[in-house]
Amino acid sequence: MSLAEKRLFLLDMDGTIYLSETLFDGTLEFLRYVRAIGGRYLFLTNNSSRGTDAYIAKMARLGIEAFPDDFLTSADATIRYLRGRYLPDTVYYVCGTESLKNQLRLAGLRVAETLRDDCAVVLLGYDTELTYEKLESCCILLNRGADYVATHPDLVCPTWYGSAPDCGSVIEMLHTATGRRPKVIGKPQPEMALLAMESAGFAPEETVLVGDRLYTDIACAVNAGIDSVLVLSGESTEADLKTSETKPRWVLRDVAELTERM
Repeated sequence: MSLAEKRLFLLDMDGTIYLSETLFDGTLEFLRYVRAIGGRYLFLTNNSSRGTDAYIAKMARLGIEAFPDDFLTSADATIRYLRGRYLPDTVYYVCGTESLKNQLRLAGLRVAETLRDDCAVVLLGYDTELTYEKLESCCILLNRGADYVATHPDLVCPTWYGSAPDCGSVIEMLHTATGRRPKVIGKPQPEMALLAMESAGFAPEETVLVGDRLYTDIACAVNAGIDSVLVLSGESTEADLKTSETKPRWVLRDVAELTERM
């Protein structure tokens, strides 16, 4: 199917429709177009540092009216995985923000306030409140054999000043220290895209994922069996595209060019 025939648009956020507090040109026009054709868009993000309420507030600052059902985060997918994998009384040590911890608690999961002997699972997210004490606690538990789960593998988070270390960078740090690697839930795993199609009621051929990262966004689309658009407004570059085995269906400059193609 052509881009114009797509009806479900899975949109990455950081580096795809905005950067920090700057909305990219063409974003509002594109969102209006999707609504006008009777389509649906969902904002997919690997960023697990904040909850849906924070994203709704950010979208409002950028001029986009958004609702909870418009978002699907790696935290949402992780909660679904943990509920299906572990018993209700499982205790989690979370190396993540208070926002992530609160999302887990609201979902009925037991989050340890501090390092405890009964912590059975280390859960690693994008932690903008990271401390050395948290890293040390992770190492203690991982060396004891605790299960290990990470919300996503992004190495960096794009910002207005360049890139900041993301969850994937901490994964590499802990691997160096402990030799352990986690079960990763978010993109590039297919679960987020599959869950999005299931909740929105669209078939794979009607769906396209738009993102700025080859190794997460585009790989997620490939793994889920759907088409993808790589926008060059964020992390990935044309040089990255030439050396990557993961290839998108379309490569565009930014969301403004995507709007022009529709």
